[in-house]
Amino acid sequence: MLPEFTKYLDVNYALGVMDKLISFKCNPVLGYRSAGSAAEFAAADYLYNEMRKIGLKNVHKEPVVVDNFEFKNAELTYLQANGIPRKVVLAALQANCYAEDEEIELVYVGKGTEKDYVDRDVTGKWVLVDIDMANEWWVYWPLMQAKFKGIAGMIIVQVSGYCEWSEDTLGAQDISAPADTPCLSMTVREANLIKAAIEREGGVLVCRLTADSRVTNNGLTHNVIGEIPGTTDEVIYLIGHYDAYFTAFSDNPSGIGCMLGICKAFIESGYKPRRTLRVCMHGAEEWGIENTRYDWARGATMQVRKHPEWGKNGFMLLNLDGNLISADALEAQVRTCYELVDAMMEIGGSIEGNIYPFGTQSPLWTWTESYMYAMLGIPTVESWYEGVNFWPSYHSTSDQKDVNNYSDEAFLSSHILYGTMLQRFDALDVRPLKFRALFEKVLESLDENVGPCDDFRAVVKKAIEASDLLEEKGKSLCGLGEETTTFNTKVAQIFARIINELFGLDWYETYSFIHARNRNNIGFMKGAIAAVDRGDYLAAVDEMRGVDLSKYGFYFDRQTYDFVVDQVIGENHVDTWANDKVGSIADVYDVNRDLAALANGEARDVAAVRAKLEEELAHQKVELSEKLERECKLIAELTQMMKDCL
Repeated sequence: MLPEFTKYLDVNYALGVMDKLISFKCNPVLGYRSAGSAAEFAAADYLYNEMRKIGLKNVHKEPVVVDNFEFKNAELTYLQANGIPRKVVLAALQANCYAEDEEIELVYVGKGTEKDYVDRDVTGKWVLVDIDMANEWWVYWPLMQAKFKGIAGMIIVQVSGYCEWSEDTLGAQDISAPADTPCLSMTVREANLIKAAIEREGGVLVCRLTADSRVTNNGLTHNVIGEIPGTTDEVIYLIGHYDAYFTAFSDNPSGIGCMLGICKAFIESGYKPRRTLRVCMHGAEEWGIENTRYDWARGATMQVRKHPEWGKNGFMLLNLDGNLISADALEAQVRTCYELVDAMMEIGGSIEGNIYPFGTQSPLWTWTESYMYAMLGIPTVESWYEGVNFWPSYHSTSDQKDVNNYSDEAFLSSHILYGTMLQRFDALDVRPLKFRALFEKVLESLDENVGPCDDFRAVVKKAIEASDLLEEKGKSLCGLGEETTTFNTKVAQIFARIINELFGLDWYETYSFIHARNRNNIGFMKGAIAAVDRGDYLAAVDEMRGVDLSKYGFYFDRQTYDFVVDQVIGENHVDTWANDKVGSIADVYDVNRDLAALANGEARDVAAVRAKLEEELAHQKVELSEKLERECKLIAELTQMMKDCL
């Protein structure tokens, strides 16, 4: 049976919210509601008033400190072969660039790798770079390579990966680099014309640039918060971000529209939750802090740091982050933790009015704000739809209604699915976390080929036994009385320790068990050593590409490589949501260069190369042993915590 609130759902209301959000623009041509910009401030004011208008309580704008990004315009003009000026509209990434009809020299440097600068002096010039951030490398690699060559600025063209909807799609991502080197972007169509003009002019094209793109450190954004009050101290969170690149339609006006549409229907239907539904609309999700690899979700990061107490009574969280409106969807497939998979299949798989098959993805993802709340101990669920060709329009001028194949039926289905899910969360007495599923994944992650695991397995099996008892205890509790509340609080503490201590990140922001990175490195390095022994140096290079950041070391010089590493674990490290989640890196840059030389037929001391590989392999084994020991101790402590809940 459809819940009562579904009778009050109105996708036209949600579309009106989306249209209003889209109207707030830093750049009158391209849009942008970026961190701390005038457009983002105006959007926050609108959301504040709208939340009050539909009846949410305790509505307020909570300021948090973030770096601000205001992009007003960027245009490049050059003379075509016929002598007629051509003006090109550019997008900006998060860096300072101010110019008033300034003359610049533009050169094309291919992919902007180390080899692309051999015998070239680009000092004081602008460089045009082809990039595929989805399949090759993020923009800070060629940007820092060029910065150390003395460039004045960079223009990127996303030739593949993201922003592939058409040759006229203009895109921008987060930059993850210092803001002192300008970085702009142009479309494939305009880049092809400019490349031809550069070639015609002998390799250097004189252009004129007008631009206003500014980063301001330690500014403000606002998270807009409101509530549907419950009768207990526990809270269910409904979150989403309202900042955006370009005008945006899916990412994330669709999430904000759906959130307000659900809340409005809840209130109009007279729905009274047991737990307070706290709605948090975040600024500065797309970008919010300069000069770090982890520059996104800053608004949410600073919010949860202001309110660590939210972890004590935060029961569950639902994050609506775009992709909610397309008729192309094949399956509603929410992202969540291993421990919630079974429950989410039961909760989401039987919702009448959802027009799609239902599934899950695990483990958590770090590209959105869900992870910041999970670190407080709040289990999170995040919207996603399989089958939608989302990435070609992601963060681009093509994130539009028609490109996303908007469907009223699909959008209404999202309202019903996620609104019903929230009500079913509230109907639960205890969180349906099945820790057995987590510990079974731990067992699956162990590899006898890289180290002995028998003692570890025995500890994990005891944790599984305690997990089963904990699950039975949870099933025995009824109502939201003191015993249930105490149980929920203790379980949240267990979940928080799992998130923060059992899991970490690798060098690609992948969320995994803390031993997984060393385990993977060992496997690749063993394969490389075997390839060296049989004289197949190209195979050895291919194996080593899988070790930490090794693949980038084959394309970018040591100065660039070291800068990126230092952003995470060195002198350039700044405090972000990923603080201390990556603790080390395999030191194989030089030996990888030797392997590449051998693969190219150059002379190297093979025995010395092999010895260096063996040395680092031994180091990785030591780290793995230390990680497994930490995990083993932690799992034993978690087992005791579970027993203490019984």
